[in-house]
Amino acid sequence: MGMSANVLAIGKFRRDIVDYMEYPPKFYSDTRDGAPIVRFLFHIDQGSTRSRELASCFGIEPWDFNQHRLDPHAADLERLRAMFDEEEVGVFAALRDAGFEFIFMPNG
Repeated sequence: MGMSANVLAIGKFRRDIVDYMEYPPKFYSDTRDGAPIVRFLFHIDQGSTRSRELASCFGIEPWDFNQHRLDPHAADLERLRAMFDEEEVGVFAALRDAGFEFIFMPNG
């Protein structure tokens, strides 16, 4: 089994970002502004090579736990667009602009 990976977005909920959340907007109708919220992005389950490519889009080594808190402004958006669809990269950019933090999470 090879490595899989995700990027977790963690931040404070706001009404203006509901369209970028993981579930339909109606699921957030009772969510108060400022509530901590987590969203998965950039899921890789196709193995170690793609997981390492994802890590390199953020300029990190996948198994260096010191680097797992990502600098979202250091992300190579063009490389991310080559790996994922424009919508997912757009969600990343919107959450980055909303002040979310991002964590690289390898598995395997």
